[in-house]
Amino acid sequence: MDSQNYAQSLVSVIIPTHGGARNVERLVHIAKQVALATEVIIVCAGLPPHAADSEYVWGAKVVPASEQATASECRAIGAQHAQGNVLLFLEEGITLPLGSLKKYTAALLKGYDLVLSAGGRVLTTKGKLSSERCAYALLNHLLGQKQLGSASLEKAPFALNRKALEAIGQHHLHVPAAALVRAVQKALAITLVTSGSTGQAARKRSAANQPLAKKKALIFQEHGEAIQLLLQDKDVRGALPDGERHRILVQAPGLLHLRSVFYQESRKKEGDEWGAKRKERPKRTRKRAQSRKKRSH
Repeated sequence: MDSQNYAQSLVSVIIPTHGGARNVERLVHIAKQVALATEVIIVCAGLPPHAADSEYVWGAKVVPASEQATASECRAIGAQHAQGNVLLFLEEGITLPLGSLKKYTAALLKGYDLVLSAGGRVLTTKGKLSSERCAYALLNHLLGQKQLGSASLEKAPFALNRKALEAIGQHHLHVPAAALVRAVQKALAITLVTSGSTGQAARKRSAANQPLAKKKALIFQEHGEAIQLLLQDKDVRGALPDGERHRILVQAPGLLHLRSVFYQESRKKEGDEWGAKRKERPKRTRKRAQSRKKRSH
């Protein structure tokens, strides 16, 4: 197999981790079975820079990252080192069955560019929908991707092909909300996959991934910036229709009342329909006065 065909069939599996991680060796072992040609890249937060590029552990390439790096920043670093045509991003704190991981690469083979994990209704201890999930769902709604629910690039597993990576930009993956906006703007084909993780597994993942977890305030800030990016691409009305209102009339004081804007009437109708409406009111008033006068007699 020549190098070009090898790159096209190669699956790059990227795993963010930190120095004290436990489950990584088992995850690497499963990841290497996702495809016939697989490279595994471990991006380790806090690893000294001199350990870069040349170090391999459990048959996986190890890449250093800042000690304060978040999981999404580690994924962006891993994407820069990936050589495969398919990139699969995992989380260190949870191990999924091999069959579940293959669902992501299979969806890409069907023609999709970006495959997200379906976001369930993750509840807090008080039985309310988590505020982070609400932010994910709001962004998807504004993107016109309501079918994505609360799915997000904040949460792995997810997968994308080389076309999607180039459209989004490798360095933009460190801000998942903005990366999703770019994916929709580039008209990438997006779908969902149910990973099959249980609620118990999700809790374990949350606890195990604390060293790489992103603060809630930062998630909200990034989603606010992503929404601003979306509005800049469309307009202040988010590309929603304006109801054929003649807003220019509001800027012409003395000509028409503001309510004429909502009647959808133009300047040409000023003396006809709108003027006629203003004349009808005194006429109705006179009729009511005459009727009351007759009743009093």
